[in-house]
Amino acid sequence: MTFTYQFTLSSRTSSPDTSRFSLPCKFDQLASAYPEFYHELDGLKKRRRTEHDNDRSSTQTLSSQVNHSFNAALTRALLHNHFGLHMPSLPEGRLCPPVPNRCNYVAWLKQLVLSNSTDLYRFCNAGDASHDLQYRGIDIGTGVSAIYPLLLTTNLFAKCSKLRCNDTQSTKWKFLATDIDPVAIESASKNVHANQLQDEIYVALVEQSPSSSTGNVARGPLYAAMEVAKKEFMFNQVEDADAKQNDELGVGNYPKFDFVLTNPPFYATIEEVTTPRAGDKRSRTDISVNEGVYTAANVESEGGEVGFIEAIIHDSSFFQNHVTWYTSLIAKRSSLDSIYQKLQSVEGIWGNRGQIRTVEFQQDNIYEENGERKKKEHNARVRWGIAWTFERTVGRIRSCMVRGGLQSFVVSIPVSDDVIDAVNEVSSRLITYFGGVRDLSLKCIVECRVRNTDGTTNGCVKERCITVIEERFSGAATSHHEQDNRNLPHEGHFVMDAFISIKNKHQNSSDNVDVEVCLEMFVHTTYGMMLVNKIRGQMPGEIGRTNRRWRRLLKRQLASSSSSPLSSKS
Repeated sequence: MTFTYQFTLSSRTSSPDTSRFSLPCKFDQLASAYPEFYHELDGLKKRRRTEHDNDRSSTQTLSSQVNHSFNAALTRALLHNHFGLHMPSLPEGRLCPPVPNRCNYVAWLKQLVLSNSTDLYRFCNAGDASHDLQYRGIDIGTGVSAIYPLLLTTNLFAKCSKLRCNDTQSTKWKFLATDIDPVAIESASKNVHANQLQDEIYVALVEQSPSSSTGNVARGPLYAAMEVAKKEFMFNQVEDADAKQNDELGVGNYPKFDFVLTNPPFYATIEEVTTPRAGDKRSRTDISVNEGVYTAANVESEGGEVGFIEAIIHDSSFFQNHVTWYTSLIAKRSSLDSIYQKLQSVEGIWGNRGQIRTVEFQQDNIYEENGERKKKEHNARVRWGIAWTFERTVGRIRSCMVRGGLQSFVVSIPVSDDVIDAVNEVSSRLITYFGGVRDLSLKCIVECRVRNTDGTTNGCVKERCITVIEERFSGAATSHHEQDNRNLPHEGHFVMDAFISIKNKHQNSSDNVDVEVCLEMFVHTTYGMMLVNKIRGQMPGEIGRTNRRWRRLLKRQLASSSSSPLSSKS
């Protein structure tokens, strides 16, 4: 059996993308292959029958009889069946990770790293996602299972052909897994050694240190992990070419990583962990205080997942040149919105949409019950994810493409001997309009380009294109103002491509030629969105010469022509 994965960009720039993962789970087949799971599944069915016999009016579902032993057996069976992984240590009273959700996060992380070659300026000229990769990642709060670094070594990530590095010891993917719980570290180490991955995964105990700062010095969960990485030989085999610059910034001797991932503690207080579920009053999933609770260092800060991720955000500002992508799993949509707003004010990002990614994780459950294959789509347990980077993005980045509002319009041009004259006329009108937009100085670049709608090229056909950016971003020296940040793309707050092509030539020679103008717009900031809306809102009327200004002008021209001496004489 194989998993399926689908990543879909949001139809709106303000909404999360969708990461959808399906992992077949046929209980009967798993039970026949894994005796431990057979035993637990049989016990689950017996408990369900006993409850039904005792209370035939009971509405409790099968899941209400699930215990830690069943979850652990299912997790082991799924991991070995699909990925060849062993997980001997899953102690009771600790979090037993749901495999499809963890796989979904890792698959999305792969998508994120692969996007480096098209989205990030430092990587884009390589044409290969592996260019300038460090082949290193960090898992903060690995837990008793170490499931994330284990999955990262499989075909979900490191063994993917596009991310696979040279099969030598110095360039294999290496992962640092940290935790503040000695029990978690002991258990995670057992699982790593059971898979003989101790040369690729380093498990380390760190001290719990509340996020605080002295000047610009970080002291949060990421700082603790970076302190371990600085001292561990596994992560210091590649010499840092920017070591001198990093020393000047006070962050020398720290290795570089391609990503950080974390599944943060969801709860802010112990009471939240121990309170039964609101719906069916069942006890919450087995989880320790260290796994489930994060208390803020001071009363002004939030606890739980928002506070934990906020601590990593603070650390990321200090280590911004050492990690390409900072990512986190998020349990609640309200937390996602809160964290997104916090990132808007982080220096080096300042609301640059290309530097922040949000995603909604959806899982499909495919399972077999009583010999019948069932598929439950859109599992109600939706989770979210967020990622941010301090890298400069390219101008035409898919995640910043505007997908709503005016996307194209048609201009009718009087026919001539050559239809290309109609294209030339529309091009001339566009250039004239862009040059005269009030209170805005724009730069036009006329060239032939391949349309790149939603990141997929429209064949290899090049079309006439007029690219528009702000004039002040067209040269080497850029005049900055309060709307700018230092990591803006070189093209500025937005890029607009206006593609011009013949849509239709009527059979009657006296009819007009329809010329279509298709817009591809890439917006990086709220300010850029405001400019794009201002420009495109006026375009159909200005280029088609159908708005009030042009109607008045044509009326005056007609009146002037009819009152001329030549017209009177005739």
